[in-house]
Amino acid sequence: MKVFKYIKKAIVFALVVFSLSLALQSPSYAAGLEGKWKLTSLNDSSVPEEVKITATFDPNQNRLEGSVDTGFVPIRYFGSYESTDNTIQAPGVVRPRVFIGNEAEEYFSTLSSAQSYDVKDQKLTISDYSGRRKLSFVKAE
Repeated sequence: MKVFKYIKKAIVFALVVFSLSLALQSPSYAAGLEGKWKLTSLNDSSVPEEVKITATFDPNQNRLEGSVDTGFVPIRYFGSYESTDNTIQAPGVVRPRVFIGNEAEEYFSTLSSAQSYDVKDQKLTISDYSGRRKLSFVKAE
């Protein structure tokens, strides 16, 4: 009977250690993407002042949504994304099929080719596989 007592203690100890290891892990990699971002640079060119493009990432639901305002009526878009430690893909972004300006078209094209991201000092950079096509954001709000 003492054997079962020791086994029970070993199991409890293992569960406590496992729980502590989960609690002390670094936050989720996707948490770095979380929140609302404002586009500042599109493929190494500054975004014109009248163009306002935002992206909001929700890592709990892998949902991406935002708006594009090129000076007329803001256009909303949404979709899902997948990310790992430093990779991202957003192939399913749904947006209106109307021309809303060159910057907006380039934004959606670059977003659909996204492969990696980096978050540093409240700045987010999303790049394609070559690193030539980039979206640069700052944290909004």
